[in-house]
Amino acid sequence: MTHALLAITPVDGRYSELVEDLRPHLSEFGLIRCRLLVEVEYLSFLARKGVVSLEERELEAARSVLRNFDLSKAEAVKSIEREVGHDVEALIRFLKSQLAGLGAERAAVWVHAGLTSEDVNNLAFSISLREALRAVLLPELEVLCRELAELSLREKATLMLARTHGQPAVPTTLGKELAYHGSRVLWWIEALRGFRFPGKVSGAVGTYAALVEVLGGRALEGVREFVESLGLEFVELTKQVIPADRYASLLDSMASLSTALTDLSRDLWLLCALGHVTVPPGGVGSSTMPQKANPVEAENAEGNFELAASLLSFASRRLQITRLQRDLSDSTVRRNVPVGVAHLLIGVRHLRRFLSRIGFDREGMLEELRSHPEALSEAVQVRFRRHGVDAMDELRSLLRQGVGLDEAARRAAERHGVPVDEVLPKDFREYVGLAEELAERFYADCVRRLGRGGLVTER
Repeated sequence: MTHALLAITPVDGRYSELVEDLRPHLSEFGLIRCRLLVEVEYLSFLARKGVVSLEERELEAARSVLRNFDLSKAEAVKSIEREVGHDVEALIRFLKSQLAGLGAERAAVWVHAGLTSEDVNNLAFSISLREALRAVLLPELEVLCRELAELSLREKATLMLARTHGQPAVPTTLGKELAYHGSRVLWWIEALRGFRFPGKVSGAVGTYAALVEVLGGRALEGVREFVESLGLEFVELTKQVIPADRYASLLDSMASLSTALTDLSRDLWLLCALGHVTVPPGGVGSSTMPQKANPVEAENAEGNFELAASLLSFASRRLQITRLQRDLSDSTVRRNVPVGVAHLLIGVRHLRRFLSRIGFDREGMLEELRSHPEALSEAVQVRFRRHGVDAMDELRSLLRQGVGLDEAARRAAERHGVPVDEVLPKDFREYVGLAEELAERFYADCVRRLGRGGLVTER
């Protein structure tokens, strides 16, 4: 592999260690391995259907080629590809050669029978993406979600000033705000978990002509059985290429998840800018300002999430278009889907690093809230209504004249004959509504849906 310092993209350079576990699934090697899996499984399928009579040793020979496939074998496939100029044909020749070398020449004859290259490619793409999602991305998201649940429960009673339009609004709790973001992650986890990866085997232009020759009159039922045996959802009507609408749904979901995580990253950054999130010193924060400790992981996560959202949403739109029965312009787009997935994973891992090392200035958040007593003005005007008084305009006028909330409430209460202590909260904690309960409920929901998985906080 090219030295990391010579990599063109940061995915395979600067951030290569963060995506190491994606390589077996989404690399060129991973794609070739999944193509090989499809070819071997198809050969076994033909034998099961009685299309070809193969001895068990011949089928075992095919399975052994898959079982023993490694980087050196993948390099052999690429060497053939350089000669023939076609990636799937290179794999076919490799597999036939391997089978012949194992004394399974009869099996070699039936490799790829009735298939077109896109039959293999679409199945391999679905399998590789499914593996990456289930083995790497979803587990990482689940850990992030649990960590947010842990933090939200721990900080459920931590008072802070909420802001709308960037301006002081009303009291909330840090735990409730973290629970909001965590609940979005949980929703997307479940959406991705439920995705059914598609697959098709329909021949050169989607008419099943060659497959009818191989499988006979029940070709459609046969290929449906084969695709479903791979754990994929069979798509019946196609061009040479599978309609990409189902892929688009998955890619859009991952793009939207990336956008939701961008929102979390920015909120954490803003809390850091306000001094509510504290970043301990680590490494060098500035080449010239010795005091600097920066929220670099949150910033890095944000940038990677934005890249992921952009790449994946573009791929979603572009893959849905193909000229007539097939053109190759979608191929390079599909090959870059793993780049988008990698940026999403990098973002999640940077965000988790950030959450693991930050602290919260609870006293500072409380002091800020105390410096904005007007944050309870909504509570005052609502409590006036319970006494049958609409004091909204009156309170707004007094507050805009610079009158403090206590005094404004007192004047309005005297004017309307309402006891002031019945409209003016004694403490900010009186006006956080269900914030603490919402944090608790999210934590319980996370445990119910994802399991404890390392959570240590007890309710």
